[in-house]
Amino acid sequence: MRERVIRVETAVAFFHEQLLGAMQRQRVSTSAFTECYVVNLLATFARGEGLPGREPGFDETPLALLYARALEASGWERAQQLRATADTALFVSGFFADSLPRGGGSLRYYATLGRQAYARLASALEHDKKLATGVFTELAGRFREFVDLLAEISEKTMVTTPASLVRLYERWRETGSPRAAALLAQQGLTPALANETVRH
Repeated sequence: MRERVIRVETAVAFFHEQLLGAMQRQRVSTSAFTECYVVNLLATFARGEGLPGREPGFDETPLALLYARALEASGWERAQQLRATADTALFVSGFFADSLPRGGGSLRYYATLGRQAYARLASALEHDKKLATGVFTELAGRFREFVDLLAEISEKTMVTTPASLVRLYERWRETGSPRAAALLAQQGLTPALANETVRH
């Protein structure tokens, strides 16, 4: 039992340090409660543990279907399913954006569902007057910023291969992420939309 406690504390400490570093580099600030929530979310996923509201086969079920099921539920079950959907969308968008398929599984799709699920969760918990309401409101309103923070944590080394540069460019095109644009600029690439003129 003691070994498990040490591993949990180590994961939390590791992700807390990583999150603080990413926040400092990206000049992002957040409430202490949201910071704590994101750190614990990362530690939970890193340990491979199921989140509240997750069911067997959750990972294989399309996120939109999980979101629809959450909207059909009521009470505590609804809140748990919204939270699991939103947390999964945030984690996948930050850590596995390059692995998402094109089309229905795009980063924009995950971001939209994540934002909506966090917003509905905050609304559902509003009557409780708990701190969690503020956390979920902040995550909904600043979803892209938190995705960028998680993306930095997931990237241990700078992108260097042509394939990774293409994926980074595609991420920038889909989301408009300032972080993705900055990483491309560090590689000497200036991202521009088709109707924009690039000036050097």
